[in-house]
Amino acid sequence: MAVYHTHGMVCTHVVRYEVIAAVLATFAAILAFSEYRGTRKPVGHWLSALIPLISIPLVPFAMMIRTGSRALLGDGWMVLATVEGFALAQFIVAILMFRGLIFKRGTGELMMPGIGFMIMRMVLRVREIRGKPERTLRRMKIAKGQAVLDYGCGIGSFSTLMAEMVGNAGVVYALDIHPLAIQVVEKRIRKKGITNIKTILSSRETGLPVESVDAVLLHDVLQMVTDQEGLLLELHRVLKSGGSIYTTSEHLEHGEFMDIMGKGGLFSLVGKRKGLFEFERVEG
Repeated sequence: MAVYHTHGMVCTHVVRYEVIAAVLATFAAILAFSEYRGTRKPVGHWLSALIPLISIPLVPFAMMIRTGSRALLGDGWMVLATVEGFALAQFIVAILMFRGLIFKRGTGELMMPGIGFMIMRMVLRVREIRGKPERTLRRMKIAKGQAVLDYGCGIGSFSTLMAEMVGNAGVVYALDIHPLAIQVVEKRIRKKGITNIKTILSSRETGLPVESVDAVLLHDVLQMVTDQEGLLLELHRVLKSGGSIYTTSEHLEHGEFMDIMGKGGLFSLVGKRKGLFEFERVEG
């Protein structure tokens, strides 16, 4: 393509710019993935998004500077669409990476932006199709008539399934910091006619009575909580004696994850099954 279009003048330069941007974005992505091993400042995450974002307007600008309006005529459109498509794909991947580290919970200022939630929603839909929520819930000890808290419920992938597991005599509390998440869950339960799910819009506090919950699901959430110690205190408060927290350690080093869950001696590790940890409430 570079040789064919305008004797290579447009494409050669554009491809050169895109290759440079792609190399920089690749190094930034490698740095970003290394940041998932802890909670260090997410420099790589920012760079992996900023580099393709800058290249999106830069490419057509460079084409116009080189060859004027000819850059957007004829085969120029094909060149532009190709390189812009790569840059856009890089940007989307960067946003998906952001979900695990940048978008922390705890305050309105740190809440995931609407566009981030929409992207996350698509990812969670794909997870539903692949059947991951069902596989995760099979590892939990949920029985009819229980009260279960889905903390960080997202789009309700787990909440709706747990509602069936606890039955009409039980209840599922679906809590999330994001208003869009609560709207999605409420729409789903209306559509399915589910009556035993109660939604809670909150950054941390559940508003539930003391020792009112049998189990808590904390799936892919802990790393996005700013006040982790405060969260554990709240979950300890609402869990019944002998109640359990089921959680995952995504984006956290194992030692860091265990240190967080061990704060205050509130919970003790019972077991782990295929990435899902079970911690039991410690009396105190």
